[in-house]
Amino acid sequence: MDVGYLSWDMKARAAVFEYAPSFLDRGLDIAPLTMSINSPRSQKSLPWIGDRDKLYQGLPPAIADSLPDKWGNSLFKAWLRDNKIQANKTSPVDHLSFIGSRAMGALEYEPAKKLGDDSAFAVDVQRLYEFARQVLNERESTVLNIENSILWQDLVKISSSPGGKRPKAIIALNDATGEIISGQGLIPDGFQHYILKYDDNSAYPFAKLEYIYYRMALDAGIIMMPSELRTYERITHFLTQRFDRSENIKTHTQTMAAMWPFGGSYEDIFAVIRRLNLPYEDTRQQYLRMVFNVIARNVDDHSKNFSFCMNESGVWRLSPAYDLTYSVDLAAPAYSNRHSLTVNGKSEEITREDLETVGQNNDIQDYNTLIDDVSGAVVKFAEYAKDLGIDAKLLEAIKADFVIV
Repeated sequence: MDVGYLSWDMKARAAVFEYAPSFLDRGLDIAPLTMSINSPRSQKSLPWIGDRDKLYQGLPPAIADSLPDKWGNSLFKAWLRDNKIQANKTSPVDHLSFIGSRAMGALEYEPAKKLGDDSAFAVDVQRLYEFARQVLNERESTVLNIENSILWQDLVKISSSPGGKRPKAIIALNDATGEIISGQGLIPDGFQHYILKYDDNSAYPFAKLEYIYYRMALDAGIIMMPSELRTYERITHFLTQRFDRSENIKTHTQTMAAMWPFGGSYEDIFAVIRRLNLPYEDTRQQYLRMVFNVIARNVDDHSKNFSFCMNESGVWRLSPAYDLTYSVDLAAPAYSNRHSLTVNGKSEEITREDLETVGQNNDIQDYNTLIDDVSGAVVKFAEYAKDLGIDAKLLEAIKADFVIV
């Protein structure tokens, strides 16, 4: 179905969006707090103007959510470079056309830039990753021979849409056979949609640490999608199943950044949960995630790392948790390792009393028990880290950085 029409105003450096009348009749409120279908503006068929904040690049927040972050943007810029297209001649709407049907969530953009055959293809994990590193490290254009042209198409299809800073790929995995194919477009029976987060084989074990945090989060009662480690050519990568895909059905998803651009605290997330009239379990889940991030020092807890999903009936729920890992730079000064979202007005030196205050103010019935549950789960870090062969010095440094509550 057509959701609406998007154009770019070169003079204003902002997008203009208008809902399709037929979509308004469906009653699906895809951006209830920023661009509601029930607002007078939408009902009068008046356009919505994009947000000029850097995060949204002149797009309405609900649409800007479809743009990737550092990794996907780097690939897009490299693709422009190697196709001799000037970056300053392109707009965020052009970038959405480049993404087309490959966006996270359910929104698709037409007309889309066609990138070869849309059918699924077998993925050589390491070969594509090595090509990606080559592309991003080259100052001059990558030689576009026949082989590289095919690799370019494959790389763009599976790697240009997901958010986040680190390299990742959109794949589909057959657990029974171990076969990996591209995860864009329709996938065959027996496959599940996954995000593969590459480990660059550096001294820092990104993939293993994220898997350890996944296990601790489950121990704490936090809902996450099934995740695992897989090794290819002696390099271990982190795979996590997607919550915005079920077989070949897409689920509309909005990050907190898109749902409520003004949010800068965990309390704001609880406020959004109330405004969406979500069940108490979602409030409880969000409280567990806040406590976990504080105790286990996941300071990269910005508003794009929390999401909400809407089903086909228009009902919203908090999404499963994702991107939980140790994100402190141990070599950096303390001020650079502050939490992105505040807790009780604080972004550092957060105490149990702060967690309790947030629990009380948001009607968390058993907040003290939940804090203790998370503390008990994080205690297992050393055990899990030793099982995966994490360097002893790094293990102790991370463990010593945990917040004792």
